[in-house]
Amino acid sequence: MESPTRRILVINGKGGCGKTTIATNLAVAYACSGTNVALMDNDPQGSSTYWASQRDPELPHVEIVAKHQRPGMYQTQAFHHRLPTDTEMIVVDGHSNARGRDLESLLRQTDIILVPILPSSIDIRAGGQFITDLLTHRLFRAAPRPVGVIANRIQPNTQTHDKLMNFLDCLDVPAVAQFRDSPVYTDAAEVGQGVVDMVDCRAARKETAQWKQLISWINEHIQPQSLARKAPKAAERKPTSISATSA
Repeated sequence: MESPTRRILVINGKGGCGKTTIATNLAVAYACSGTNVALMDNDPQGSSTYWASQRDPELPHVEIVAKHQRPGMYQTQAFHHRLPTDTEMIVVDGHSNARGRDLESLLRQTDIILVPILPSSIDIRAGGQFITDLLTHRLFRAAPRPVGVIANRIQPNTQTHDKLMNFLDCLDVPAVAQFRDSPVYTDAAEVGQGVVDMVDCRAARKETAQWKQLISWINEHIQPQSLARKAPKAAERKPTSISATSA
């Protein structure tokens, strides 16, 4: 019997925290490890959809589902949002304005939730409130599932980084990864890549260990044997050269 498709929701109630960056790079990390992955774009801005349109078809495939777009006149919603039958993992790029039925729909279809938070006082406060609202939501309380916090765009050994880490130490949910404030993420996004694709970029290779850590945490908590693959590796094919400033 085949294992069911699993869904990872990347969400925060505050905009600008890097949800799309996390979602696209996570999808690439799974694709590079051999998982059949789809990226579901729920954000009205359609950033993940645009990212996918820039991706080189010779790179590991990431199926895009433009959930934010309305179906055509003669299409049903189910047909418009259909997925390949062999999809193993869906990464959902949630939007910050998800409220009411929209948020409930996302929670019903989610196996793991990732909440990226930036190292600023405003983001820490907003992220803390979102996590509290999430953990006390009636659907979450009725069916709890793993929640992990990602420290995003950090600058190690700075006061703001220390403040964020102190905040995460006080949470009831684990901090599962830390990603640096590196221009390599912008360079990758502009050409539809993730840092795991960028085998010739030193700054990208610096980030790979944290993506391996995140994938390991997710696989451990999702558990199906079919998804317990090895941690993501860089694509064997040499991707298009990208100039990135080492951070």
